[in-house]
Amino acid sequence: MQKLILLLNRYLSVLTFREPLAYSAPVIILNRFSSFILNNINTETQKKKRYDNRNARQKHLVGKRHTLHETDRRRNVEPARSRLAEGRFAMTLSYYLIKYPYTLTWRIVNLFRRTDKTVLYCEDVLDVELFSNIQKHLKKVQIVAKNSTVQRSLLRAGYYSKRWPAFPNTVIMFRNSAWRFPSPKIKKIGLEHGAYNFKRFSKAKYYNMFDVFLMTSEIDVERVKKRGVRTAKSIGYPKIDSVYNGSITKEELYTLAARIGLNKSKKTVLFSSTWDGSGMSAIEKWYDKIGQISDRYNLLATVHNWMSEKYKIALKNNPKIIFINDNVILKYILLSDVCVGDTNSLIAEFCMLDKPVITFRIPQTPRTLPDVIEIIEKVSIRIDAFSEIENAIERALNNPGEFAEARKELTDLMLDNRDGNAGHRAAAEILKFSPNLKITDH
Repeated sequence: MQKLILLLNRYLSVLTFREPLAYSAPVIILNRFSSFILNNINTETQKKKRYDNRNARQKHLVGKRHTLHETDRRRNVEPARSRLAEGRFAMTLSYYLIKYPYTLTWRIVNLFRRTDKTVLYCEDVLDVELFSNIQKHLKKVQIVAKNSTVQRSLLRAGYYSKRWPAFPNTVIMFRNSAWRFPSPKIKKIGLEHGAYNFKRFSKAKYYNMFDVFLMTSEIDVERVKKRGVRTAKSIGYPKIDSVYNGSITKEELYTLAARIGLNKSKKTVLFSSTWDGSGMSAIEKWYDKIGQISDRYNLLATVHNWMSEKYKIALKNNPKIIFINDNVILKYILLSDVCVGDTNSLIAEFCMLDKPVITFRIPQTPRTLPDVIEIIEKVSIRIDAFSEIENAIERALNNPGEFAEARKELTDLMLDNRDGNAGHRAAAEILKFSPNLKITDH
């Protein structure tokens, strides 16, 4: 509840500074009321923290140290289930907390707006990269960052953005966050941030908040329709256009290999992992052991952008591997001879590029989808522990075509129209809602 009130308080505070038209008595009263509640909650929170700290010290003295991280590390599914439930509750309640002040502000702002405004809402720098093959077919779209942390990350990557809240006529996003733009007057366009969906789908109502939700294949569209989604449409996978239309050249790959220092006499293995907070990551199985095989292979590592800092820092500081900071992973996959994953959606891209895949098995969690695990079983060499990795890599290198047919079948399942024009089709859908973004010939 504290987080939700804090969200409302910050929203109203930012609003009064960034949208002068919203500086009205109702907004000021709501802002001061939420500040009053927060002050009281903070006082109670401090008391609770002191009490919890005292209890924690007592538990430590008797040798009972069971932290949440240790529980997670043992793959207990309860923390993941709890976080997911809390996130869904927060999303729903936040929607109703901000809906009416937001909608009122939107109406006031749009009374004075001369032209329609379209924005790209970003919760991660990756969202801008995913949009790049769509943006080239449109006039420049303004970026709106989720918060100041994302805004700073975007700036470091060379992208200027404004911070949410924003009051556009149309919003584009690669997340299920339409609730952050609760005015029914706003046109909402959603896209998948990965090919296919390797995790359990959000509820249909979150997809149905969009006017259209663009997916990578008709099969994925049928999957969500069975769950009650009415807004899905297939256009292909814009992110992969660069491979199919020849935008990534051999010269670029040679230059990249030289820049990152790949040894030409060694084969290259790419390690990857999904977000540890999902409960579906195998990062614990390899992050501190990967250096053990560096004498035999070039080692690349990439992890989910939301991965815990503990793992990121360990990998960045490991001199025996090359940690990928780049959000554009395709070139690194193309440089690799073998790719390693768990349940991450990059497995889809490994298959699209016909790379041999090795995956770590993980215990079942609330987000596990049996059909996805079945797919992973079909396309990859499965292992349980890092001690099996060298044999698996050699098996993949000696017989790269072992799962080639299964990889092709998965690619057919995940992708429609592999013609390098998915970005153009996505742009055409966007233009239906924002015709002012059309690039005109002079």
